[in-house]
Amino acid sequence: MLNLRHLTTGPHPILRFPEKPERPEQPQQPAKAAARTMAQHVEDVVVCDARWRLPTDTPRARAGLAVLPTGPADGAGPQCAGTALRGLLAAGVVAVALAPAATPAAEEAARTAGLPLLVPAGPWDAEETLRRVLRRQLTAEREHTRRTARVLALSSSLAEQAEGPARLLREVAALTGGPLTLVEPGQAEWDRLAAEHPGTLEEVRCGRVRAAAVPFGDQELLLHAVGRDRPHPVLAALRPGDWPPHLRQLLAHTAGQVALLDCSARHRRNREVLRTALRGVRVSVLQYLMLGNWEGAVRVAEPLARLGAAEYSVGEVLAAARGVVTVVQSANGKDLTETVAACEEAVGDRGLVVPCPANPRHVIVLVPHDPDGGEPSARLRRVVERTPGHLAGVSGPRPWSQTALAYQAATRALAAARNEPGGIARDPGESSLLAFLSPRARSWSHQVCVGLRKLTEEQRSQAVPTARRALSYGALRAGRLLGVDRTTANKRLRLVLEAMGLDHRQVAHRAVADLAFQLTDLPVPPDHIPQAPPVLRALLREYQVVDWAKRELALLEQEGDAQRLLATWLAHDCRAGATAEALGMHRNTLAARLSALGARLRLPLGEQGAARYQALWLLVAAGRVPVTAVPDPVAPGA
Repeated sequence: MLNLRHLTTGPHPILRFPEKPERPEQPQQPAKAAARTMAQHVEDVVVCDARWRLPTDTPRARAGLAVLPTGPADGAGPQCAGTALRGLLAAGVVAVALAPAATPAAEEAARTAGLPLLVPAGPWDAEETLRRVLRRQLTAEREHTRRTARVLALSSSLAEQAEGPARLLREVAALTGGPLTLVEPGQAEWDRLAAEHPGTLEEVRCGRVRAAAVPFGDQELLLHAVGRDRPHPVLAALRPGDWPPHLRQLLAHTAGQVALLDCSARHRRNREVLRTALRGVRVSVLQYLMLGNWEGAVRVAEPLARLGAAEYSVGEVLAAARGVVTVVQSANGKDLTETVAACEEAVGDRGLVVPCPANPRHVIVLVPHDPDGGEPSARLRRVVERTPGHLAGVSGPRPWSQTALAYQAATRALAAARNEPGGIARDPGESSLLAFLSPRARSWSHQVCVGLRKLTEEQRSQAVPTARRALSYGALRAGRLLGVDRTTANKRLRLVLEAMGLDHRQVAHRAVADLAFQLTDLPVPPDHIPQAPPVLRALLREYQVVDWAKRELALLEQEGDAQRLLATWLAHDCRAGATAEALGMHRNTLAARLSALGARLRLPLGEQGAARYQALWLLVAAGRVPVTAVPDPVAPGA
């Protein structure tokens, strides 16, 4: 939109004010009045007829500039110029231009009517004057449209980049020529503005008006409500002089875009809060399952049913009688969030995906076992193959109450996956000592656990599940998996093992406790006859156990002194420094050797817990480590 300054100034003015002869008796126009005249905005530009009447298709003008024909070619003008000009003023005309020239009578009539009077800056008639004004107006409208498009494009890019409105406000402030801020009560800028116009600010904030313009010193303050929800944040803009319509419109567009950006930012924050909450709920479900509390996991998952199909599926997963646990390890330096998203896409609504609380590179995936369905690992094979360095270990099907054992099996398979071409391996199940011990071992395990009766019911309910997970994964990982700190996990482990007559600080003692607990989970055969518990030495010397141990250790035949290295490592309670010194090698070399041996045995030897116990049982059963190195609480004299 144009104002009279745009038309009368610059290198190529179109109109000018007629020159006035010096008349001392006439007072000069005040400076403020002259400024208001120059700032007068023009929207409609029309040429009147010879009698200075608006065209028949324009009965009323909006902030109109009327070009009035004068001179012999256009007739002598109306019989009464004053009456004609007052009619134009009533019809919305705010300024008149006499083309090609003004007459003293017309000037006097315009002055009397209160209309600014102008004349062409060149020898142009009314039609040529109109054409030039419209061309200037079109140029200005294009510029205003370009600015608005620039603001909208910037807002769109900010939304895509998840940025707030700060850049947008700086850009619009540069276009308007004054500061532009988003203000709310409690801010210093709000207090500064409210000191002069408290009522106007509150009206805009409370939604009684959407926009308001008020004087602020030698500037004009334009206020605009932002968003739909009351009370509104207020967009406050200052500039010298008044606000032309096109800048008011730009501010209105800006307020709308700020509302959209703010809504987008709030949506992202709320979505992140929801994701964090849902992640916590999934971790809680996993923790209950790791404790063997399937009922507790179901209760925690029940509220998720109201959050959509993806979360409703958690309850369906838990409704299955048995499930499979997969541990996906992300490549070094890979963002775990991407791995979680890929796993969720792969299993869809047929699984529960949880970032492992114990290992920042692991994602735990629980899917129901379907005997008639496809292999669970097939769903995640794309995730592993898509990113080099990704690995996955898959457990066999187990009841959800044995999720901890399934997780343990998946981590064993993960160690074997390093040697698999596809980077994914499934735990065969028969590689565990449990599969080869005779049914008599149940009696031994029950006798080992007799000491737990000395604990109170509360101690057993809290300490035993934590101690079992600490045995399986180490106190640190168990604490993270179960939601307790490492110190608490260690205290509970010590309490339980002392009740069993074992020392929680020694690997061999922890291996005995872990084996006893795992055996108590197994069902008692229907034909089992109660008898005196055997000693551990007799159980480990049974032929099927010895054959299993030798068969597994045969995988290390190409590794030279691998069995001696493992025996020395276990004899030093898996302490890297003492073992490396005893073997005369660097600690890094020892770590690399253990990783390689673990991959061959399908055991994550680099991690605390059950993998080390499995290595110990292999060496004891094969006769590579004396059975006396392992305590037996059941043995006579123990």
